[in-house]
Amino acid sequence: MDLELKANMKMKINITQKAMDYLQKAKKIELYIERFVVTDCCVPLSTPPSVRKGRPRKPEDFYAYNVEGITVYYDRNLINKSALTIDAQGFGFAKGLFVSDWIIKY
Repeated sequence: MDLELKANMKMKINITQKAMDYLQKAKKIELYIERFVVTDCCVPLSTPPSVRKGRPRKPEDFYAYNVEGITVYYDRNLINKSALTIDAQGFGFAKGLFVSDWIIKY
């Protein structure tokens, strides 16, 4: 698939040094940000998106950006943001990536 890095929306994506170290250690040059859906609940929940290493199953459903040599796929079903920051948290096997500046307003 030929990546078109010209997305329909402008977004500034920042990846912290801790997240870059995590990706380098995992030997990954791709990650994706997708909508996290909670279905087993009686009330609708608004949750921040999940961030996963690797390429999404359906890359055509994502916008693609190149950030410091890392391809970041952003789910087309997420709201448009002007900027976001990807960071790492946790220890050992429980370490993972997340969007650190995602704000949920009720």
